Parts: sequence; C-alpha cells; structure tokens
Amino acid sequence: MSGGVTPWAPTLLPVGRLTVEVSAPVELGPGPEGRRRMIAITGGTLVGALGTGVVMPGGADWQTVHDDGTLSIDASYVVVLDDGTPITVRSAGVRSQHDEDVYFRAGVTLTAHHDRPDLNGHLFVSSGVRQGDNVLLDLFRVT
Repeated sequence: MSGGVTPWAPTLLPVGRLTVEVSAPVELGPGPEGRRRMIAITGGTLVGALGTGVVMPGGADWQTVHDDGTLSIDASYVVVLDDGTPITVRSAGVRSQHDEDVYFRAGVTLTAHHDRPDLNGHLFVSSGVRQGDNVLLDLFRVT
C-alpha cells in the first residue's frame, strides 16, 4: 500500500429489528441453479434506532433452493415509518442449516426517499431466524 494508510476494520452498530410476516411459499419449479420459489410478504413491524413502522404488504422474497438445502434469498419490500417516511428494503443473503446450527445472514440496502443520512449511503447487514409465519431480522449498520 502506498502512503502508509490502511483501511480500518468495520464494526456493526445495532439499529433495529424487523418482524416480517410471510405467507406459504409458492413453488416455481426448477431453474439452472436450483428450485425456485416466491414467498409473499404480508406485513410486519420495525422497531429500533431507525424508527418505528410497519412493513407494507406486497413485497416478496424470491428464493433459490440449492441441492444441499441452502437458500439464496433476494427480498424487496417497503417499510413506512410512523412519521410517514417510506423506506425501500432490499436484502440479498443466504440461509443454511447444518445439524442444529442455522446460518441466516444478508446484506441489506435501506433507502429513504428524502434526506436520511443515517440510512442513505450506508450498508446494513442482518442476522435472521424464521419462526413460523414470521422472519425476525436484527439489523446492523456497518460503520
């Protein structure tokens, strides 16, 4: 490296919890990388430092189920904060299970459609768990 400058290691700042309500998967059949399915997002909530709000129905989680059972996840939906601010949520990640250990992580982009420097221009990650008809996602801003 030139100039003796090195990047610093990122840290994770907890910023909220999403509880996302989902419907049963709609099986779409095999694709080149695995079995495809779509899971409709029907509602939910956000609480935390980002604000409090509701997950709007109408989003979806598009998944590929690979031969080893691993899921590739690509979700898109909208959260509307209590102050009326709409936030677009885009999430791409992976969920896998080995024995009793479940790994559920995603990179998340949150976009507010006005000046929200705590959201726009930042990278977020989530750690999740599926509980029945809900997906719980703890959100962290990468600092």
